[in-house]
Amino acid sequence: MAQRVYELFEKRVSLLLVLAALTVASVPATVAFGTVYKPWEVVLGLLEGSSDVAQALVLRFRRALVSLLVGAFLGGAGVLTQAAFRNQLASPFTLGISSASALGVAVALVLGVGGRGGSWFVTFSSPAVLALFAFTFSLAQTLLVLLLAWKAGLDPRALILASISLNFLYQAVLYLVQYLVLNEIQLATVVFWTFGDLGRAGWQELSFLLAGSPVITLAYLLLHKDLDLLLLGDDVAETSGINPRRTRLITVIAAALGAALATSFVGILAFLCLLSPHLARLLIGGRHKYLVPASMLIGALILEWADAISRTILSPVVLPVGVTLSMVGAPLLVYLLLRGGPSGGHKG
Repeated sequence: MAQRVYELFEKRVSLLLVLAALTVASVPATVAFGTVYKPWEVVLGLLEGSSDVAQALVLRFRRALVSLLVGAFLGGAGVLTQAAFRNQLASPFTLGISSASALGVAVALVLGVGGRGGSWFVTFSSPAVLALFAFTFSLAQTLLVLLLAWKAGLDPRALILASISLNFLYQAVLYLVQYLVLNEIQLATVVFWTFGDLGRAGWQELSFLLAGSPVITLAYLLLHKDLDLLLLGDDVAETSGINPRRTRLITVIAAALGAALATSFVGILAFLCLLSPHLARLLIGGRHKYLVPASMLIGALILEWADAISRTILSPVVLPVGVTLSMVGAPLLVYLLLRGGPSGGHKG
């Protein structure tokens, strides 16, 4: 028995190391892809010492780092949310984060804070203001959901019902603002923001993501034992010495903060929160000690290559990465669900 446990541990650690190596190796690999310089042109440009190629690679490297951080945040948040809801089809965006953040962008446009909109254009003196409004509204949505769910006992059903109710409310307010207030260009800005695009994150946005990454990563990883107990049910969790309501509250807050930080800078990439945990669970099993870091690495890996595909598949047109992610990931997720049966391929 001890030998079996050790072999399983060794296998999981090896898989995590392979995923980490693939994620790191994918950064320079995906940097070589783009609309202006193809991989062979990048190699030739570097050999010739071209400054234009070097400048393009710097911008692509920034984009790759953004994809790595955002993918890790969303992949880990998906695992936490599924454990809190005890539902493998849940995600942070079940909390209504996407609708709330889109409404925040619309409100920023209406108020003209950090930018101005005319009949034919929208300009921003401080693009980070959009991200700030998106993050603020996402955080407010999360707190409202938790408040309503706390009043109802903070169980998974209360969380889901509160999330759905407020999600519809945010959507209604957003549609009302779009219909009555926004002009065509402002409306297009809100719609395009919801697509999900890594190109809108500059150096300032990357610095915020880097600053938040240690805190969010540590919060994700420290919850692994409590997440295992939550999946066994509240009664088992209580007899094991944890407060399931408090643990569920902390879990949802950690997942929402990670998802809100990622969403506020790049737009909505909701599908990644569903796909990454399922792939990680299939590869490494259901123990959250390994599942959480595996899902974070897989999320980063998927987003890196989805962005590379977005930049090259219809070159010179760059597709929003959210579109590519959903088109490639949806069939894959359906396959995983059908292959895994009702449990979605869960294993311990």
